[in-house]
Amino acid sequence: MLFFGTYDHNLDDKQRLTIPSKMRNKILNSTVYVSKGFEGSLEMRTEEEFEKWSSQILNLSSFNKETRMLTREIIGNTHEVEIDKMGRIKIPNNLLKLANIEKSVYILGMGDRVEIWDQNSYDNYQNENSDKMEEIAETIYQGLNK
Repeated sequence: MLFFGTYDHNLDDKQRLTIPSKMRNKILNSTVYVSKGFEGSLEMRTEEEFEKWSSQILNLSSFNKETRMLTREIIGNTHEVEIDKMGRIKIPNNLLKLANIEKSVYILGMGDRVEIWDQNSYDNYQNENSDKMEEIAETIYQGLNK
């Protein structure tokens, strides 16, 4: 299952988010997991992808302080959510606060997961980082070809 594209959506008055139909069709009748993400986003994964992701985190040594912190931040801030008949998910309050989401969001397909961003936060992130993409791509490419 591959998620891709960027979609502009809004939360309704009950903090529900309609999943774009192209994504929703891939996860109908599924449970999804919404977690605290990176750079101020939230991440939504299918059950299968969440099991892979959480397994990687939980297999790290709990004797390491950074591992415990990562586990608290990711696993402790994950919620199992149902997709209703209208294709919506209800995002819990604590996750909305962590991502500074109030109403307008961008939904980004990221391959194995979906990122959910507050629109202002994502616009700021893009403005701060847009000129770095080529440099990052070149560095990664060089690392792969060593």
